[in-house]
Amino acid sequence: MDMDNSNPSRGKSKAVLPRKRPSLNAENINADLAAAKSIIDMISEEGSSKILDLIRSNPESIYSIIDNISLNKTLEKRRKFLCTSNIMKNGTVDADFEYVGLPQDLQNSSLKKAYDTHLRSLLEKRSDGFAVLFEHLDGHQRPYIVETGCLRVPNNWAGDGQSTFLFDWYARERQGSVFSIDINPASIDSARRACSGTTNTILNDSRPALNALAQNSGRPASLLYLDSFDLDINDPLPSAIHHATEMMAARALIQEGTIICVDDFNVPPLGAGGKGLIVDQFMVSIGAKLLYSGYQKIWKL
Repeated sequence: MDMDNSNPSRGKSKAVLPRKRPSLNAENINADLAAAKSIIDMISEEGSSKILDLIRSNPESIYSIIDNISLNKTLEKRRKFLCTSNIMKNGTVDADFEYVGLPQDLQNSSLKKAYDTHLRSLLEKRSDGFAVLFEHLDGHQRPYIVETGCLRVPNNWAGDGQSTFLFDWYARERQGSVFSIDINPASIDSARRACSGTTNTILNDSRPALNALAQNSGRPASLLYLDSFDLDINDPLPSAIHHATEMMAARALIQEGTIICVDDFNVPPLGAGGKGLIVDQFMVSIGAKLLYSGYQKIWKL
């Protein structure tokens, strides 16, 4: 006779009662929403109600909303307070390699060495042109470099060329100086953050700034690098005229030995001309020595 001493409930699963969900505290939720709406009201001109309605009706609009908020004057004012709160700093200003996407240890390298190991591949269509520029600048003692249109977007090597950072690096090694002119304060801010104290930035239309610089510098430019006023592929003439008038404004900076470079010269699908269409014709007429012709065009007086 088998004896079964087992517990009759053993092996049977017990019913699991559902856990009680914690009750939502409506008061806390309302407080959180009020705080969030208060912040949105502070940092946007449209106001929280309008922004929330827009997000509900069109979730894809979030990026345009972020763009609008980023340009809000309240945010700009707070940022300026934070960035300028300490006016007791002193000492030399160093170039910021990480800001332009370069390894920080490159600051201990020469530009020539870094050019071959890192920069040439980053510069793409401008790589040969910049190599020619620096080769011929080697003939100038304490190079004086004047640029129109400065570094705009950090780490945009293939797009913009990061010219101001390169000129700053070169001049720093050769005890030279750089003056970079741009009419856009955001571009000036980028160049200022990227470069060392060797570079001086000027916020102005390039033509009156070049004229003033020419009247007060007391020496010719080693390099005049023209790269302002964006090129419109469908209507290149306004940009070409602007760069020709820059040459006129900078006439006192240009003497025998000055190197002149125009960026965005041979731009597909437009072909040769670009920003330098009129400057090129003038250079041919005076017999300037052609150093390089490609995406950039370079001459030597």
